[in-house]
Amino acid sequence: MNIIGEKITLRAIELDDNELLKNIMNDANTEHELGGWSFPISSLIQEEWIKSQSKTQGNSILRSIICDNDNLNAMGTLILSDIDYKNGNAEVHIKLVSDARGKGYGSSALRTIVDYAFSELRLNCLYAHINVYNQKSQILFQNVGFVKEGTLRNRIFKAGKFHDVLVFSILNE
Repeated sequence: MNIIGEKITLRAIELDDNELLKNIMNDANTEHELGGWSFPISSLIQEEWIKSQSKTQGNSILRSIICDNDNLNAMGTLILSDIDYKNGNAEVHIKLVSDARGKGYGSSALRTIVDYAFSELRLNCLYAHINVYNQKSQILFQNVGFVKEGTLRNRIFKAGKFHDVLVFSILNE
């Protein structure tokens, strides 16, 4: 089942998404703006990762590709991770290719997953961790209704130093 929003469709990851995912993972600007870290990813490693997801995904993570509704071009990923059905919360992660940013696709994707998580998965809270210097992501999440809850001090190491990570959340109210 695809999850359809105003501007975007969220669909399952396919082997054909190998190049898109590899390019996102290997983009230095994207890696700097987001949490975590990565080594350079080859097509082979990316393909093996895609194939492994059917065995490890389970019900605690929802990984999807963001596609433009007009032409179904893939432009990024949207993930709900650490889905906790008992307590009703999950973490949101979004990555868009650089030429899709600033065009409303990110906010449409976030609104779509918030609606789906609250109305179909019966979750109560979605949260995101955003690097303190990633102003564009902070604005994106705030525009969708997420509220800054707090600061995780010196939580991520990027470009030779530690940085704070901000916690944003939205409740099903």
